Amino acid sequence: MRTPETLTAAKRAASLRQQASGEAEASPAAPKQHQSSTSTPHSGMTSANTQLSAQQKRIDQARNALKSPSSNATQDVDPMDEVDGSITLLSINDIVTYSHNPRSKPNPKRAEIKASLQAEGKITNTITVTRRSPKEKYFPYGGGNTRVELAKELFAEGDQRFATLHVITKKWPGEAKVITAHLSENDIRGDISFWERAQGVIDFKKEFEIENGVILSTTELNKELKNSGLNYGVKMVQNFIFAHESLQLIGPWLRTEELNTVIRPFVSAVIELAGKFDSKDAVQNSLDEIMLMHGQDLEALELANKEKDPAQRQEPKLDVQSLITDFQSVAAKALKLQVDDMPAVLQAVTQDPNISVEEIKKIKSKINDSGNGNKGKQSPLGGMLGGVDKTSTNPESNKGKKTAATDSALLEKKLIAAFTELNTAVPIADFMATDPRLPFGFYVDFPASMEQINGQPVSEEMAGLRESLWPILASLSGQANEAFAGSIPADSAWAMRKSEGESAMAASCVAASVALRSGVLYITSAHFWMLMAHPKVGPAFMGLLKTLSEFHVAFPQKFQIPFKPLFS
Repeated sequence: MRTPETLTAAKRAASLRQQASGEAEASPAAPKQHQSSTSTPHSGMTSANTQLSAQQKRIDQARNALKSPSSNATQDVDPMDEVDGSITLLSINDIVTYSHNPRSKPNPKRAEIKASLQAEGKITNTITVTRRSPKEKYFPYGGGNTRVELAKELFAEGDQRFATLHVITKKWPGEAKVITAHLSENDIRGDISFWERAQGVIDFKKEFEIENGVILSTTELNKELKNSGLNYGVKMVQNFIFAHESLQLIGPWLRTEELNTVIRPFVSAVIELAGKFDSKDAVQNSLDEIMLMHGQDLEALELANKEKDPAQRQEPKLDVQSLITDFQSVAAKALKLQVDDMPAVLQAVTQDPNISVEEIKKIKSKINDSGNGNKGKQSPLGGMLGGVDKTSTNPESNKGKKTAATDSALLEKKLIAAFTELNTAVPIADFMATDPRLPFGFYVDFPASMEQINGQPVSEEMAGLRESLWPILASLSGQANEAFAGSIPADSAWAMRKSEGESAMAASCVAASVALRSGVLYITSAHFWMLMAHPKVGPAFMGLLKTLSEFHVAFPQKFQIPFKPLFS
């Protein structure tokens, strides 16, 4: 028996079936459907839901039509985006030079390019520019820094033709790509140095790693450079990295072949040797000091060139032979090895990387240590003026007045006393030697060690004072003048080093803390200041200079011989 709830549900289902049947008959496109007498309430509910879903779909389509995009072709274009290849007129003030430009030195054709711009009144080869964001200024992409710099310079000088520039804009591709574009452009022109190229590669590596979140090995770095059109090769890339990490102080003057065949192999061997002695930092500091000295000399030459006419300028060229000699000397000193043994030691380390420190210390060079033969045979301080012509005076300077200063016997005593006083303040007797053929009657020989005298160590302060005094006395004596080279005893370490050649002489000079450049001893203000600042050495040193001055006045003819550098 049906309950009221069942009848109600049946009536509701019948009503829905009738409504659906009526709508279908009212639609001309809809075929007539006959309801089966067996239709269930469930089938009627499904038909109603389908009808409602179709209606909702039509409503959603109408709403979406209101939101449909415009037919404007530029609707998705950001007006601040760059369009590759578009020509734009920019104010000269909206363009700057590229901050990561590999070229660090002025373009050698700068003056020629400026003259051409002035004549043309414009930049004939249109520059391609880019920028990192709309908030920043444009800069050259892949070349044009010199032309931008000169255009700005001409505009600042009042040439209004360069108030604006026609340029080709390029969408920002990322820092790494811009760096390689500049490297490639400079490589094509062939006027970029090894160091500039190395710095560009290092900048590329840094930016690429930041942009891609990776760390590049040397092989991977070479691959990415090659993908950007720069085929340097793995070995050259290794040279770039080595120079950047180890040779910064002389970087601007490095040359590819010299670095590859001489400097890098030598420095690498020295650092490996230092590692065996646990002295890498000490040796690296010593090498840095030598590189700083060479770099300062080259910088000074470049500054001097700016003040000279082009025809009188000297090329600032790194003296690689002298550099290696200096490296060898200071490394030997830091490791407490004999400088003459260093070539054999480094060769042994290169051939056998596992060689022990004990084995290294047993290595001896085939070159005899000529300095050891003179150890303990230093001449006394007296007798320096034994060969002085005691009748020689300078009537012009003395004007006929015979004084104590012109009495050679008394002058000899004063000079000996001055050296004795200086020797009391700082020990120098071990390297002082006499010979009447020298202008002042003395010369200084290479000591066995600045830190020891006859095997006995001296204080660090005294060693430093000896290192400051030795080159000054060597210069004052006249022995650094080629004109007196034959006056130095042949059995002296100085004469023997000179006979061995410039490299041997330079190495011994560096061991004595003075540089020999092109046959000339280089003495710095530090040498003088260290002596004069000492409370005891200062007065004794100044007293010696005063006595030498008196001697110079008395015997001027001894100093009329022109100076000629050693090995000239």
